[in-house]
Amino acid sequence: MKKVIWIFGESATGKETLVNSLYNQNSEILNMFNLNNQRITYSKITIVDHDNEDYGEAIDDNIYDDSLMDQDNEYFSQAKAKRRRSCIMSDIKRFISDDNDVLLIKGQINDLRVNRGNIVDYYLKQYGDNPNIKTEVIILKVDDYNELRRRLECKSWFRKLTNEKEKQRLLEKTPINQQNHIEEVINSFKDYEIPVLVYESLEHSYRLDSEKGKIL
Repeated sequence: MKKVIWIFGESATGKETLVNSLYNQNSEILNMFNLNNQRITYSKITIVDHDNEDYGEAIDDNIYDDSLMDQDNEYFSQAKAKRRRSCIMSDIKRFISDDNDVLLIKGQINDLRVNRGNIVDYYLKQYGDNPNIKTEVIILKVDDYNELRRRLECKSWFRKLTNEKEKQRLLEKTPINQQNHIEEVINSFKDYEIPVLVYESLEHSYRLDSEKGKIL
């Protein structure tokens, strides 16, 4: 059976590292996530924002209501959000007919919100109850605040910030934001029979923290 795995987590929890480890067939990591002997691919647009790369014509149904989408601002671009959504949905359709077993999608908080593209909602309406596609959700978290802070401070977007007060505010809010993110992801998938697996993202490994199903 085909499997689509959405990987969520706040910034610096290691989503891209996990996607790359699974895609590149790291045997130890594959074993941790029970994905041995699986042909794995991933949605490229979710790993790198390929502004200049041609993904081909979108093949999804393009049935989106964007009337509530935010207007462009310094933190958001409608064009990029629509392109991300279209590419993800197109990647899923291609995956259904290719010879891979698993599709990895690196999720972000915008994928869950109607004002930012609502990608997960469109995905669930089309595939959430499909008996031929198993959907799974992985949420990564870092409980060690000092480790999470260290990782965050290494992120390129964080180093570019020049307002020291804003940087400190972000660091202080990170634990709260992380818990809110986990709850938002779980709530977004709760109406479907989809397992949500929460993993502690350690330095070189992962530890299952909890598994949540339809009823929380």
